[in-house]
Amino acid sequence: MYFASMELLEIKNTFDHPLLNRMVKNYRHFRKQSKKTESDCFRVYDRDIPEFPLSIDYYAGKFQVQYYSNEESEDVPDDLTEAVETGLKTIFGIGNGDIFWKIRKKRALLEQYEKMSDSKDYFISKENGISFYINLKDYLDSGLFLDHRPSREFIAHQAASKAVLNLYSYTASFSLYCAQAGASGTVSVDMSNTYTDWARENFILNGFDIKKNILVREDCAKYLKQAHDRRERYDIIIIDPPTISRSKKMDEMFDVNTDHSNLILSASKLLRSNESIIFFSTNSRKFKMDEELNGKFKIEDISHRTIPEGFRDKKIHKVYIIKFK
Repeated sequence: MYFASMELLEIKNTFDHPLLNRMVKNYRHFRKQSKKTESDCFRVYDRDIPEFPLSIDYYAGKFQVQYYSNEESEDVPDDLTEAVETGLKTIFGIGNGDIFWKIRKKRALLEQYEKMSDSKDYFISKENGISFYINLKDYLDSGLFLDHRPSREFIAHQAASKAVLNLYSYTASFSLYCAQAGASGTVSVDMSNTYTDWARENFILNGFDIKKNILVREDCAKYLKQAHDRRERYDIIIIDPPTISRSKKMDEMFDVNTDHSNLILSASKLLRSNESIIFFSTNSRKFKMDEELNGKFKIEDISHRTIPEGFRDKKIHKVYIIKFK
């Protein structure tokens, strides 16, 4: 498999269009920050102007453009497509192959991880000095959720010498941060063979020891029961489940709004001590933490601390730190 990485690009020209002007301003700002943090991925536009319902993410010289549609039609207006593509090519000197369009509309949540193509066209992007394989063609999501950058940093600051369990691990970005921070070991659990393999490639890419950073392809609910039987214990447990999940590999459908309480209770049995934490995150906009959990746990909502600069949607995710009382 061939992977390519590009340096951060210099802006070559200015462009007389409000959308592109705003994007250039944001790009210059985040580029300056990213040079200091060894990062080449960040959001450069997030529906700043109501007339242009787009988010534009930069990954190592390539752009993912997401169009948010409230209409039945999924087609991006021709004038908007032309303005974005002409502007990106003119300003950054890139070609058609460096711009990737995605359509975001109100659709079945179960479609989130559906495959769009089978190009296997991966390239490398960095965040805080950690390398990630990115794929902008085959899936709706890229392999790295940029909105969780502060969350990854938060966990990494606590991970040194800690045993970490990462549930619904996707491509294991949280685990990679923990490994970089000196965790004693990580276990990343995801039901998908694709994402488990992708995570393994990320670990290898960064030179992390696979024996210390274990990857498990399993239903997370089943894994928790198995881990409890094996008397596994962890200092940090990360739970970032999809809003809804249904698979032949699962005994029943998972809905974070109704099933999170049992999930948290099961995970808490693996906490090593009263100082150990559960980091719980969800993208569900209607999510409300089960109040009965307050009887057993101290629950702190830290969502406001985990929204990165450049993201206008302050409700893009909710994050909680959960500890025994």
